[in-house]
Amino acid sequence: MWKKKERWTAAALLLAMVVVTGLCWYILYIRQQFYDEGTRNLLETYEQVDKAFTIFSRSNWNMLNEWGKSLQAANEEGLAEERLRSYEAEREIWRYSSVYLFNENCEYWSIRGKHEKVDHLWTAFEEMYRTGKPTVSSYIMRSGERRVVYAAPIAPVEIDGTTYTSLAVSYRNKTIEELIGGSAYGGQSDCYIIHPDGDVMLSEEPKSEIEDWMDNLFDYLQKFAQVDAGTLTRARQDVAEGRSGSLSCWLEGKSYYLVYQPVGFQDLSIVGIVGRDVVDSGMRKIQNATILLLAGLFFCAGIVLVHGVRIDARLRVEEKERALRQEEEARQQMEDLANTDGLTGLYNERYFDALLKENELNRTPFVLFYLDLDRFKPVNDRYGHDVGDQLLKEVASRLRGCVRESDAVFRIGGDEFALIVNGAVTEGFCKSRVEKIKAAIREPYRLKDAEVQVGTSCGCAVYPCDSDDVRAIRILADHRMYEDKQRSGRSCE
Repeated sequence: MWKKKERWTAAALLLAMVVVTGLCWYILYIRQQFYDEGTRNLLETYEQVDKAFTIFSRSNWNMLNEWGKSLQAANEEGLAEERLRSYEAEREIWRYSSVYLFNENCEYWSIRGKHEKVDHLWTAFEEMYRTGKPTVSSYIMRSGERRVVYAAPIAPVEIDGTTYTSLAVSYRNKTIEELIGGSAYGGQSDCYIIHPDGDVMLSEEPKSEIEDWMDNLFDYLQKFAQVDAGTLTRARQDVAEGRSGSLSCWLEGKSYYLVYQPVGFQDLSIVGIVGRDVVDSGMRKIQNATILLLAGLFFCAGIVLVHGVRIDARLRVEEKERALRQEEEARQQMEDLANTDGLTGLYNERYFDALLKENELNRTPFVLFYLDLDRFKPVNDRYGHDVGDQLLKEVASRLRGCVRESDAVFRIGGDEFALIVNGAVTEGFCKSRVEKIKAAIREPYRLKDAEVQVGTSCGCAVYPCDSDDVRAIRILADHRMYEDKQRSGRSCE
C-alpha cells in the first residue's frame, strides 16, 4: 500500500516538476516571441513613416532646385528680392515657416532683410556646404522651439551687394510631425530622426516619459533609462554604421520597445519608441489565457498534446495569412496591370478616368495638362513602328521628369498624353509648366542611329477654378491643346 502511494507521490512530483519547468520555459519563450514579433512590427511601421519622410524631403529639394533656377533668372534681371518674396507668399501652400538665402560667411537674407552670422542657424547649413548636396537639418531657436531646415546649393544670387549661394525653407517641428504621420499605434509612440551620433534632428511630440528638451537620444537613455550597457553600446554602433536593430528599456517604471533603421540619406536614422504594453496588449491576453489553461491542466498528462495543438494552430494561421498575403499581392499586380499602359509604363486612360472621379469626389484641387506630339506620324512612317514605339517611351520618361512623385502621368492613346499636378496653383505656374513640358519634348532623340525631333501642343485647365466638373476640365484642356496647335500652325500628325 505504502509503496503504491509512494509511486503516485513520485509520479505527481515528477509531473509537477515537468509542468513547472514547462511553464517557466514557456514564459521565457513567449517573452522572446513577444520581443521578436513586437520589434518586427515596429520596424515595419516606422519603415512607412520613413518613406513618408523621404518623399517629403525629396519634394522639398525638388522645390528648392526649381526655385533656385528661377531665382537665378530673376537675379540677372535685378528682381531676385522680388522673386524671393513671392516664395515667402507661398507658405500657406507648402506650410513652411520661412525662406532663407545663405552664404558661407554665415550671412543670411530673409523676408525681414539681411542678417549677420547666427550660430544656431549656421549649424543647419554646415553639412550642405561640406558635401555640396541638398540637406535636411534642424536648429533650436532662441525661444527653444525646434525648426527643421531643408537647404540646397544654388547659383550665386546678389541682393543689396551681398552674394548668397544657398536657398532654404524651414518648418516647425510640429508641422513635420503632422505631414509625415505622427499617429503610429494610436498616437502612443515617439518618433525621432537622429544623426549618427544620436543627436536629434527631428522629433514628434513625445508620448513616453522622455522629456521634450532631450537633445541626444543615447545620452538621455544612458542617464535616465534602465538599459543594458552592452545593448546600448551596440545600438550606438548600429546607428553610427547605418544598421537596423532594436532594444528594450525601462523608464520611470515603464517598459518600452525601441527600434531603429537607416533613413537612406545623410546617414540619418529613424527611431521609434513605444510602450511594451501598447505593442504586446493583444498577445499578452493570449499569453495569460494560455498560462491559466496550462495551470488548469496541472494533473493532466496532455500538456504535450496541448502544446502540439498550439503549434499546429499557429502554423495553420501563418499558412492562412501567407495565402491571404499572396492573394492580395496577386490582386494588386492585376490591378497595376489594368491601370498601366503596356508600352510606356505610364498610367492608362482607365486609371486617368478613375483618378479624375476621385479628385472630384474629394474636392482635391489639381491642374490637368493635355498634350499630343507634333510630327510624330512622319517619324513613324519613315523609320517604322519600332522607332515610333521607342520614341513614345523616351517621351514618357521625359514627362515623368516634369512632375513630382506625388503627381501622375498618363498615356491616353496613340501619341496623346496627360499630366495631373496636384495642389492649388497659379496661372504663372501653369504657363511655366507648359513651357517646361514643351522644352523637354522638343529636345532631339537619338533612336537606333537616327536622330529625330518632335514637338508638342499642350493645353491645361485648373480644377476647380476653371470648372467644378472634371468632365468639363478634361474637355477644356483638350480644347486649349488644339488652340495651341492652331496658333502654332502645326499639323495634327
